[in-house]
Amino acid sequence: MLEGAAESQEADSAQRELDRVGGFSDGVFAVAITLLVLNIEVPQLAGDERLTTALDELVPDVTAYFIAFAVIGLFWYGHHKAWARLRATSPRLVWSNLVLLSLIALMPFTTDLLGSYGDQSVAVVLFAANVGLAALADSHLERVAFTAGLTAPASAGQRREVLVTGRLRSLVFFASIPIALLSPTAAQLSWLVLLLLPAVGRRIRVAADRGPDRARY
Repeated sequence: MLEGAAESQEADSAQRELDRVGGFSDGVFAVAITLLVLNIEVPQLAGDERLTTALDELVPDVTAYFIAFAVIGLFWYGHHKAWARLRATSPRLVWSNLVLLSLIALMPFTTDLLGSYGDQSVAVVLFAANVGLAALADSHLERVAFTAGLTAPASAGQRREVLVTGRLRSLVFFASIPIALLSPTAAQLSWLVLLLLPAVGRRIRVAADRGPDRARY
């Protein structure tokens, strides 16, 4: 009976730790995604300037806002799903999570650069590097959780899908960096490849579940 009570207390403690780290993470995501809109300022008209003209000048900022909103939103959704699979935390997992959150918190700044100077290579390169590093950190977080046995049981295909699609996400943004040096617009259009990743992930999961568990993490 005492042993059962100790196990229950340990499980409650692990859940409280998960809830605290998860709540902190949600807060960082919420602040980062809210700060994005601050990059869009209400235009101040000068003289006989028309409002429509001033609004046209905000199009790059608005475009950058929606791109970054979608990126951070997808990171949050993936993080939410990852946290739902966890049964416990570890110091390494917490530090890995902090690295990811530091890169998420940086996105309002690189988004502002993208909106203000999206026609210049350096702005696109910095945004792509920011998101690419965040994707790597996200994939590393998943790997730490899987290898340490901190997650609920998952098939080889599920683990493979999560890890490989995370690496592919980072590859898309890193691959856009040399493209940005030639054409910033082409680099931004190359990010549309991300729309194909869910289908790629499903194929990877099915193939891994059909074959032997040879995945290496």
